[in-house]
Amino acid sequence: MRNKRKNQGHIVDLFFTLSLFCLFAASALIVVIIGSDVYRKTTANMEENYATRTALSYTAEKIRQHDSAGGIYLTDDDDGNTILVLSDNAGGETYLTYIYAYDGWLCELVVKEGTGFSKEQGEQILEVDTFSVEEEDGFIRVTAADSGSAPVSCLLHLRSGSASSIES
Repeated sequence: MRNKRKNQGHIVDLFFTLSLFCLFAASALIVVIIGSDVYRKTTANMEENYATRTALSYTAEKIRQHDSAGGIYLTDDDDGNTILVLSDNAGGETYLTYIYAYDGWLCELVVKEGTGFSKEQGEQILEVDTFSVEEEDGFIRVTAADSGSAPVSCLLHLRSGSASSIES
């Protein structure tokens, strides 16, 4: 009789240990599922904002490189969109860098001053839905957005004064 009771005690101990292990395994599985969902959402958010942030950083760096008197111009194209024009002097020649949005892309075109400008000739840099540049009292506001994201702006102060406006 005593032996039968001793076996039941071992079965209860075994069942308790097994149920505790199952509870631990289920908790670990839930933590892994929650962690993978957070990782998936974070990755999707980073991919969604990559083009917008890169477009702003790229344009801001170009503006900072050309922040000198007469180095930055804004002009309008035939569609009424503003184009950022950056001026460089190299080897006694003046070169103009055009940064603009065209056909869903942020584009850049470098030409010698006096050379014709065509949007189709530009190098596609990043895919963006919207891109605009505005001058506001010595500041340049660059705004960009890619598909599915809200527009993001960057405000840059020009140490050289304000951007000049030229007619295309």
